[in-house]
Amino acid sequence: MELLTILLMAMLLGLKHALDPDHLVAVTTIVSEKKKARFSALVGAWWGVGHMTTILVVGSAIIYFNLFVSHSVEMLLEGVVGVMIIYLGVKAFYTLRASHKHEHAVSGSGSKWMLRPLIVGLLHGLAGSTGVAYLFLSTIQDKYLGVIYLLVFGAGTLISMVLATLLIGLPYSWSSDHKKINLLLTRFTGVLSVCFGVYYLYKTLFIS
Repeated sequence: MELLTILLMAMLLGLKHALDPDHLVAVTTIVSEKKKARFSALVGAWWGVGHMTTILVVGSAIIYFNLFVSHSVEMLLEGVVGVMIIYLGVKAFYTLRASHKHEHAVSGSGSKWMLRPLIVGLLHGLAGSTGVAYLFLSTIQDKYLGVIYLLVFGAGTLISMVLATLLIGLPYSWSSDHKKINLLLTRFTGVLSVCFGVYYLYKTLFIS
């Protein structure tokens, strides 16, 4: 398979991978707490950095050292993702009420909020790294292309997620001047996230 074809495939798969429902639900709950579009893009960017990091590190280890990750470990990691989505939903549900009471404290939290999308991206990348690495091994024999493949794949997910979070953030940015609408929208997002997290956890533990 030619190098350009490999890179194109990696980019397209990365662009598509970022739009998986569990990814979008998780970042949406974080975006719902922000009031400006540029923060939405930063959420996507930091998620992409975290996702790319674990995909690159763990995926490279699997490819180069022929590591085998058992199905039970994969299910455990997916379960952690489900719990994380539930937590994000609960947090999003109560964030606005807390922010009304402690508005200055929240606004003064600095750049610490960026750790959340970074950690979420790291966990998503950790849960998905085995599938990405095994897909590479099943289609390409040259392991030295592995790092390049994973880098391009990670870049694709980062670009796609930044664009997605920009669009996702628009209704939250618009409703920031309408507190009741913003509160309703954010709480609906929180409930949706919890419901999806419970479904995701159930599917992982009892169906997969």
